[in-house]
Amino acid sequence: MEPVNLSFADLIRPLKPETFLDDYWEKKYLHISHQSGQRFEDLFSLRDVDRWLLCVRSGMPDSILLTAPQGSESGTERFRPQDSVVDHVYETFSKGHSVVLNYLEDSWPPLAKLVRSLNEAFAAQVGVNVYLTPKGSQTFPVHVDEHDVFVLQAQGEKIWRLYEMQELTVMRRDYKADLFPAEEAKKDFSGAPLLAELRLQPGDVLYVPRGMPHCAIARDTTSLHLTVSVTPLYWFDFLKAAVEQTLAAAPELRKSLPPGFVQRPELAEVMRAQFDQVQRDFQSHLSFDDTLDVLKRNRVRKHGFGPDGHFSQINDLEGLDIESMVERRDNLFCVVEGPKDNFSYIRFGTRHVRGPVRLQRAMEFIRDHPRFKVADLPGLDDQGKQVLVRRLIREGLLRFAETPVRAGRLELVAQSA
Repeated sequence: MEPVNLSFADLIRPLKPETFLDDYWEKKYLHISHQSGQRFEDLFSLRDVDRWLLCVRSGMPDSILLTAPQGSESGTERFRPQDSVVDHVYETFSKGHSVVLNYLEDSWPPLAKLVRSLNEAFAAQVGVNVYLTPKGSQTFPVHVDEHDVFVLQAQGEKIWRLYEMQELTVMRRDYKADLFPAEEAKKDFSGAPLLAELRLQPGDVLYVPRGMPHCAIARDTTSLHLTVSVTPLYWFDFLKAAVEQTLAAAPELRKSLPPGFVQRPELAEVMRAQFDQVQRDFQSHLSFDDTLDVLKRNRVRKHGFGPDGHFSQINDLEGLDIESMVERRDNLFCVVEGPKDNFSYIRFGTRHVRGPVRLQRAMEFIRDHPRFKVADLPGLDDQGKQVLVRRLIREGLLRFAETPVRAGRLELVAQSA
């Protein structure tokens, strides 16, 4: 199965990405209605549900959820893909249970390009879940998500109720259970003012910012939609990284808390004095630029490489010459650092290439030009240009540009095979 060529810009068209970020991101919902009923069926459809259930053989314990209709006394069943019995899923669905398939970003190739495009647009963690809800059922009560979501209605229709947003919610709080006791976390959102009731039809897109209470009901038809979650970095992530990047130069931060501080109240005053020193040590070594570099490297590495058949590019390296047209691989972060310690760095995927400072101009040219001829690289002789490009194809940043001539040659090769 090939990835479907759908980007973030395609998803929200006719709205432009910059307009979305300025007017909607983290602020308000967006409903885009498209008169194209089969727009998302190539990503995932009813035909694909049991294909996924029968073909995916590894995953998390909650990769498959079977949820009873609201008001039923039955609970939610959870399965790993390798443990699911497809006929049991058939049976529960026919009795009105919703089928939720989680983590499809890791297991369904047609979604790869969209996931990587969103990852690039938001420098965020992107996930995809599928919700198959039988006619007349509601999967979950009114609730909030701790990530922003794009809802892609693939088949059938679903009624969405959106309520007034109270606050932006966030994930990845290590001490969440201690900051917010479980009994306080169970909020009732049913009394929140209703903002809108929307009917999503096949091809429609709905953006719901994190923290906006919502629920969805398959009132008149069976519904299948994809929920694409976007979990960004927050400012508190930046502050965490700022603390960690000072550790090498701030020895006070590396000291342990006083043993016994939980049981011995008198140690609180000792810790208070140490806390003041820790803050001073942190502030004296705090660097916005160093912290920004840490997060850039983290996002580049997390983004990784896409499944675009790159082995064929490595296999064709002998054909590279000074006149070859090359391009960066799609949706791949590319960051240039330096000069630093007499070296320049170009980072991409899970890799980086380090070279002498004389490569800095060429690296920046590659970063700023998605497509170019090898001969156009500045600051190097012909041999140096080919050596650098060959290295970057082998490491995974560049590939041969798909010119009409090259595409035709590949087609001929396929036909002769």
